[in-house]
Amino acid sequence: MELARYRNRKRRNLALSRMTNARKVALACLLTLSHSSASIASVVDSAFNRWKVAGRERRLINGLVYGVIRWQQQLDWVLDQFINPGFELDARHRNILRLGAFQLLHLDGIPAHAAIFETVQLATSHLPRGKGRKTAGFINAVLRSVQREGATLTYPQLETHPAEHIAFSLSYPTWLVQRWLETRGVSWTLAFCRASNQIAPLTLRVNTLLTKREDVCQSLAANGIVATASEIAPDGIAFGHRATTAFDSTGEETLKDILNRRDIYVQDESAMLVPYLLSPADATFIVDLCASPGGKTTHLARLMGNAGKIVAVDISAEKIALLQKNCRRVGARNVETQVMDATKADLGFMRQADAVLIDAPCSGFGTLRRHPDIRWNKTLKQLRALSEIQYSLLRNAAQHIKPGGVLVYSTCSIEPIENEAVVQRFLRDFPMWTVENAQQFLPEVPPSIITPQGFFQTFPHEHGVDGAFAARLRKKV
Repeated sequence: MELARYRNRKRRNLALSRMTNARKVALACLLTLSHSSASIASVVDSAFNRWKVAGRERRLINGLVYGVIRWQQQLDWVLDQFINPGFELDARHRNILRLGAFQLLHLDGIPAHAAIFETVQLATSHLPRGKGRKTAGFINAVLRSVQREGATLTYPQLETHPAEHIAFSLSYPTWLVQRWLETRGVSWTLAFCRASNQIAPLTLRVNTLLTKREDVCQSLAANGIVATASEIAPDGIAFGHRATTAFDSTGEETLKDILNRRDIYVQDESAMLVPYLLSPADATFIVDLCASPGGKTTHLARLMGNAGKIVAVDISAEKIALLQKNCRRVGARNVETQVMDATKADLGFMRQADAVLIDAPCSGFGTLRRHPDIRWNKTLKQLRALSEIQYSLLRNAAQHIKPGGVLVYSTCSIEPIENEAVVQRFLRDFPMWTVENAQQFLPEVPPSIITPQGFFQTFPHEHGVDGAFAARLRKKV
């Protein structure tokens, strides 16, 4: 009995040590994000390289950092109910309190007493011995209040203050919620915000030049990883909810091994559908004007059977280097690359192209499940600036496409200012172009994915995939 108690205590201490280390790394990431414009993914990856944390700690750090950023506005609103008005918190203590509140409100697997104790330790661990008693008392008192009352607080009423209710309870910028309420309505905004707070599943596109989708699923299943065929993407597979547990096993298939395989490419199912709009099986020359990191480029290569030619363009040598790396990994051999700014460069080389893809830079609001930091890093002014860039890409490309040629415009946004409005402006200025209904080229997708105007549009709350938009345009002969 004594030996068993000792072993159990040792395991608990080890678990606490791991959580403590994970919290320290998570706090470092949050502090970096509080004064940097870097993406959450790049900050977390940099932390993993610096601290060399193991698989389970990585999952906890990921969960803490992404969770705090996702729920940041809600956490601040809850915390502010228990902090005297006018009391100023520096970035360090604000993020420590966010970490503690997130664990108390959103993580069922960590006992409240452990979350509070470790968060208080985090607040004082950098101070000299004996110092920080006042800080510890403050952090402890606030988090104890969150534990007792945080889940029962009353948010502003949805019926009378819908923007504030959704912004605080679901953690979105008020200006963005107000925008969605005005353009989409309360029901749509609530459903979209709830769905976009869910953690997106890992989805992969199978490179069928090298293997079959069924064979990939079987090879994963042999290592205890459940993967099923996508219901909307012909080449897609989605991982089961228990797949991440299998990545901790000592089998041959680890997550890193899988992601480096030549026969798969990590990609959302919505993005897997866009290349079909270019009719690549019938094309001998395709141009991709905003190609990096290469998800759609490599898919086009697969759909063309590695025959013909794809010219892939992007604005910097760094982006092109990443594209080339991904092309080599998956064996896309018919891709040529060029560095240029497609908004103003001479695109005369496209005159013989059968089809051109503009996967335009955008707000990314359709990918909030995967990139929760985007909601805090964009403004209405930036949306308007992006729509001008998007229009410039269309305008410049249109002048160099042959009669009868196809132009596909796509984004990973759900904002009309970046989608329909850009296309409608383009059609007004270039009346020799027409819209072709996307349903003709995606006959197997649910009808709700095709808009009345014939555009392709997905939403996470309606289709279970990232939000994305695409329009297929043809130049009159």
